[in-house]
Amino acid sequence: MENEKIKKIVPEILFLAAVFVFLLCWAVIQPLNASPDEGMRYQIVEYIMKHGSLPHGGDPEIRNEFWGISYAFNPILPYILGAVLGKAAALFSAAEMAPVIAARLVNVIFGTATALLTLKIGKRMFKTEAAGFFTVLVCFLPGALFIHSYINTDSVAVFSTSWIILCWIKAMDKGWTKGVCIELGAALSVCALSYYNAYGYILCSVFFFCGSILFCEGKRWNYKKMFSLGILITCVIIICAGWWFIRNGILYHGDILGMSTSSEYAELYAREDLKPSNRMTPQRMGMRVSDMFFWIPGEWECNWLTTVAVSFVGTFGFLDIFMPKIWSAAYCLVYAIGIFGMFFCIRKQFFVSGKEKEVRRRRDKSATTLFITIRKERRWDMKNLFHICMLIAMVIPFVLLIKYAYSSEFQAQGRYLMPMLIPFMYFITLGYENIMDKFLKKAVYRKWIYRGLSVGYIISAVAVYCLVFAPNYR
Repeated sequence: MENEKIKKIVPEILFLAAVFVFLLCWAVIQPLNASPDEGMRYQIVEYIMKHGSLPHGGDPEIRNEFWGISYAFNPILPYILGAVLGKAAALFSAAEMAPVIAARLVNVIFGTATALLTLKIGKRMFKTEAAGFFTVLVCFLPGALFIHSYINTDSVAVFSTSWIILCWIKAMDKGWTKGVCIELGAALSVCALSYYNAYGYILCSVFFFCGSILFCEGKRWNYKKMFSLGILITCVIIICAGWWFIRNGILYHGDILGMSTSSEYAELYAREDLKPSNRMTPQRMGMRVSDMFFWIPGEWECNWLTTVAVSFVGTFGFLDIFMPKIWSAAYCLVYAIGIFGMFFCIRKQFFVSGKEKEVRRRRDKSATTLFITIRKERRWDMKNLFHICMLIAMVIPFVLLIKYAYSSEFQAQGRYLMPMLIPFMYFITLGYENIMDKFLKKAVYRKWIYRGLSVGYIISAVAVYCLVFAPNYR
């Protein structure tokens, strides 16, 4: 029995070690500020290392001269951890890049932890080969590898979403135990301290938690259980994450998210054309949202929607290092096949509530056959509720990006969609499972197709690093 466990654990440890080393390769090769706003983010790390305290978002020492704000208005959990590691690195090395690499190491660790949680999700939700395919899809997407390699809050956001989803799955398996509720509270706390575009998972967790207790359990409408466990989750969040929002409320006169205060500082101190009131957005240009989707600004090669998709797959540097179009298209083709496969079982995987009819046959004493029709109410399947929440959690980051690009600042950055990574790859894998079940009956064929796709996907990620990303920094 012990030998079997070791045989299962060793490949997973080797896989996680490989992910860690690969992410480290991405992190160490880049100079400072070679990725989106890393210089602004590292200023916060430096401030904490220098002063031993957290900065005000509008502190002139970290306020950007062009944008008039700093990233200290947003949650800064990775920067705090980066400052701790950066301070430790400075004690052992006088190299100028040592604290920077140490601060990036935070996201390398979060990326590896995401891989661990993805392994756990895959094993619980898919058969062996499909589980491996799902894990590879998540861990070796070039765009995901990129966000785990420099200083940002996107990496911890992805980690928190994978943890939240794992908690949902544990609730499906074990029910809403106190242990699962405490763990979900901790995961939601990390999400709250990550980035705002991941906050949809907080909303979906409320929906999944309440819906599963009220509609899916043996005892329906169990308000007592819902409120008692809901209070437990809330208390964990207040203890773990409440300090940040209380601090914001004190510093920014009740603005617990810091967003309104950030906009006020931008209006006061930003360069004239970058002030919120002067930024040229599609909304101010009189465009409709649908017009923005297919708009190709002067120097762009593709429209907004295509640029978002391509940068989600993988666009590097300051979104100026592109993969070849055919390469990005190959990734999109892999995903399109999975999306197509989802249409085979939409009803089964999403819609199973309502009434069902049962017909029973009985014979009376005269041997006459009687047909008795019984209608009984079918309960919501918790797994289908899980699928609905996953779908909502996947859509929300895209809606937020549309709103931001349309009305606040015109951008087409796929990294803003990274909180949808786990649900998106989950549904892609589910689509492939549906296709395999429908058209390939022999397990051996399915196994080798999954293995072939997984190996090809990993080779592609390594090739992207070697041929597209690394040559810019050698």
